[in-house]
Amino acid sequence: MIDARLLEVRRVVKGRKPNFQVQNSNDPKKRFPGRWKRPKGLQNKMRERRKGNPKYIEPGYGSPVGVKGATAEGLFPVVVSNIAGLGKVRESEGVIISAAVSVKKKVLIAKAAVERKLKLLNFNAEEMAKKLAEGMASRKSRRLDILGKRKVKGEAKKQTATSAAASSEKKETTAPAADIESKVDDEARKKAEKEEKDKILTKAK
Repeated sequence: MIDARLLEVRRVVKGRKPNFQVQNSNDPKKRFPGRWKRPKGLQNKMRERRKGNPKYIEPGYGSPVGVKGATAEGLFPVVVSNIAGLGKVRESEGVIISAAVSVKKKVLIAKAAVERKLKLLNFNAEEMAKKLAEGMASRKSRRLDILGKRKVKGEAKKQTATSAAASSEKKETTAPAADIESKVDDEARKKAEKEEKDKILTKAK
């Protein structure tokens, strides 16, 4: 186990550690605390440790070697990508589930870690299980909505198809009757014209 005294020393050291940054950076995107670049130049005031300039990185700001990389609770993080990797985790280490693992697999690894009483550093099994259940429910409702819309569209298409077929059948039944009537009218007209011609011819004789 990590010595609690070393953790306290690290906490004190971090409390007085300045935000190391680049000196005289003209790019506003690069001017933020936490970015460090060794100062260069013959007349660079930061390199010469002059007062009123950003602090220079020195060994005195470092944490004790025994707690470097440990969390505030004193656990060293170990990246795990499957359930078998949990067997290599010791009591003084915490579990970090890899970001490349799927959500479903993360939940399984988290459950196995809770059963083995291991500390999860970047994952809350209960919250993730809740989110997973909510996501599955929302996907199911969305799928049902899509299926319902497709069913409504299919019924509408069937109705339009049946109405079109009925109208075409009606046209087919009415068309022959209209053709017969027109033929009868033509024959009657021709017969009348012929009778008139015959009358004229008989009068001429």
